Amino acid sequence: MSWTLDLFRADVRFAVLGSGSRGNASVVWSGDTAVLVDCGLPARRTLSDLRAVGVEPSKVKGIFLTHEHGDHVGGAEAVARKLDIPVFASDGTRAALRIGGDVRIERVRSGETLRIGALDVEPFRVPHDVAEPLGFVVGAGVHRVGFATDMGSVHASVARKLRTCRAVLLEFNHDEHMLRFGEYPPSLKDRVSSDLGHLSNRQGADLLSRLAGSRVEHVLLGHLSMQNNRRDLALGAATAALEGADFEASLAIADQESPTDVLHLHDGPRR
Repeated sequence: MSWTLDLFRADVRFAVLGSGSRGNASVVWSGDTAVLVDCGLPARRTLSDLRAVGVEPSKVKGIFLTHEHGDHVGGAEAVARKLDIPVFASDGTRAALRIGGDVRIERVRSGETLRIGALDVEPFRVPHDVAEPLGFVVGAGVHRVGFATDMGSVHASVARKLRTCRAVLLEFNHDEHMLRFGEYPPSLKDRVSSDLGHLSNRQGADLLSRLAGSRVEHVLLGHLSMQNNRRDLALGAATAALEGADFEASLAIADQESPTDVLHLHDGPRR
């Protein structure tokens, strides 16, 4: 069988276990290999949710951390210890982590692809107010999933990475009006809306429009603020972006309380 045909016959599945300020975790798997991207949910829920989406926890080979904030790493130590798997993080994130010495922490670097069993994991830099934040592209062959949350501005380099993916998790954190007139103190409002904070619905829609004409077929909206956003506002902004760019893709919201449906990437790209 040719290498090209192997790429198209790969089988990749993806689900977000939870997304929001109270905890973030996603899983990508192919065959007997699964990896977690972030692990900010409690360990018991993470393991239960893995089984709920069809992943036996023993298949998880590693946890890839985007950055050190508690809603992305809170369950990582317990899950890594329970499953006897490594945690992968940038040098900056590793230095900021408070994880016991019995948990193995491996280095990842932007632009350097790692092979974990059947999956390739490619880190890339994103703009956020932490030590050394990363986004990730995870997949096998052409069946790739992109993760781009927790970033305060839209960079062309991020859009280029995501254009190679069939499914993406994009940040639609806040509605600008709700944030401006909401109950957050001024310092927190400034932080969230800064170029190193979080993407608004408008900015998420801008990023989504930049993916028109790419391989992207499935879009999940993530990290919605419970205080400063609404599902209808996020979906409205994303829908308008798709319509304005003449871009066809499925839309769904990654919920805080329960896993998303499983996305199954196996038919090859549309283009």
